[in-house]
Amino acid sequence: MCIMTRLNALKPFRFLSIALVAMILTFGLGAKDAHALGGIPNFSIPGIGSIGGSGATINIPGLGTIGIGWGSGGFTISFGQGGCGGNTIGSVMCNVWEATDLIPGLLSGLAYLFGLYLGVIAILKLRDHVENPNQTPLSESMKRFIAGGAFFALPMVMEAAYNTVAQDIFAPTATGFNATQTVGGGLDAMVAALVMDISGPIHLLFGAFCYLAGIVFILIGISRLLKSAQEGPRGPAGFGTMMTFIVGGTLLSFDAIMGAFTGSLFATDTITTYAELNFDSGMSADELNHIHTVVSSVLAFMMIIGWISFIRGWFIIRDVAEGSHQASLMAGMTHVLGGALAVNLGPVLNAVQETFGITGYGILFT
Repeated sequence: MCIMTRLNALKPFRFLSIALVAMILTFGLGAKDAHALGGIPNFSIPGIGSIGGSGATINIPGLGTIGIGWGSGGFTISFGQGGCGGNTIGSVMCNVWEATDLIPGLLSGLAYLFGLYLGVIAILKLRDHVENPNQTPLSESMKRFIAGGAFFALPMVMEAAYNTVAQDIFAPTATGFNATQTVGGGLDAMVAALVMDISGPIHLLFGAFCYLAGIVFILIGISRLLKSAQEGPRGPAGFGTMMTFIVGGTLLSFDAIMGAFTGSLFATDTITTYAELNFDSGMSADELNHIHTVVSSVLAFMMIIGWISFIRGWFIIRDVAEGSHQASLMAGMTHVLGGALAVNLGPVLNAVQETFGITGYGILFT
């Protein structure tokens, strides 16, 4: 008799559970259809571009934009300006990105599916709590509801992560190089041709990598909400989890963060890369073009190294927050600061020459 009374008392809750499951399934399928038909709300992210009903755009400093479109027919991608034509190493780099054009859609789909799964599990945990509060605490259900909702609202979480670290901060601008080819066919000409060919496409890869890595870090941070406080730094409120969100937002806004470093170091948002010899007496036009091209090639190569170091530094900082004993905060900050200086090598050389008083016969970057 007591058992029947208990079951009868739970009937309203069971009907409620069925209704909630139906609502979640409807919402999940509706979100899928909206995603396929372009029904996603528009989110404008300064420095990145936008995530909206028909696709997304990614802004890459000095390169242009990457457009990602989605619809019922699948995903498409388009490039802005920057050396992706021809049959060169640079075009191979562009082909690598083209071959990964489905990854953003895959991550978005996985987030929706996992959010749906967590919603169903949360309802079941809530039922278990009502039936046996001592064995199943209410937090087991609530944290799954929160994590599932965050997975469903992934674009808004991405926008929040971006605005946390880079709101009202803009990417730096570059003055461009003053020469693109050398005279003759020596080794320096080959190196210059290589650097000028890959400088645009490799920045495209950097932007794509940071964009995808930022999404992955945000997904990891959301999944940490399911853990317990005993996980330490990797728990829901652990320092590692907070830094995962922060680094995710930093990678999404890596160009704007570089603009912040440029403005902090040199009080300007312009990276000067136009090289001119202050002393060129007796040199022909071909010789000047040769020298300028070699200097521009070295500068472009150092900017590539700087971007690699800058991005790597944020991964090291996150490892420190995670409690890794193989990483140190000093190493992470050295990578970040050193990378920012390498990207801004032109302004750095100007400052060094001004300090030592050799502006009359050095190389001026304007």
